[in-house]
Amino acid sequence: MDLVTLYKCLGDPTRLRILNLLREGSLCVCQLQEALDESQVKMSKHLGYMKKRGLLVSERIANWNYYKINPVAHPMLKANMKALGSFAAKDDELASDLKRLREVKSQADCS
Repeated sequence: MDLVTLYKCLGDPTRLRILNLLREGSLCVCQLQEALDESQVKMSKHLGYMKKRGLLVSERIANWNYYKINPVAHPMLKANMKALGSFAAKDDELASDLKRLREVKSQADCS
């Protein structure tokens, strides 16, 4: 992946919010959908976009697809994820997303 492709991925607000949540670890589509209050179709579209470009990998467990940040992704993604982590607590929307994700995860796993 080249840098332009990487920054196109990071330049979309929904994809940036998804990546912020995936800093917490592997998540299923339903968890992302609830935490971001977005439709399943929109989540799947963005996840597929990032997976196709090598930012994410997925694993199917029973009926659910779990996504995580590709551990062998472009080194600049890792650097950007580190910067995002330090910024997320200061951004109202990103901090709110993380709070909702933690609530979603505490309620129940996907089943």
